[in-house]
Amino acid sequence: MSYTVIEVDEVVDGKAIRAEMAELFGRTSVPAIWIGGRFVGGCNDGPMGGIMKLEEKGELDVLLEGVVSI
Repeated sequence: MSYTVIEVDEVVDGKAIRAEMAELFGRTSVPAIWIGGRFVGGCNDGPMGGIMKLEEKGELDVLLEGVVSI
């Protein structure tokens, strides 16, 4: 599995990235996590409840398995 991390506070265009985030999905807070092209939210918020909520409900592994190719 591969992933991309963008540290918006360390890249030159970090402010522009946050502005685009606000335009696309109405938030600029980080982390902003996508799995398989779907925005799941942050740590404990967002459209799918965030990583922690998905883990608590037992749905994170299932979601990750759907994007892993062997």
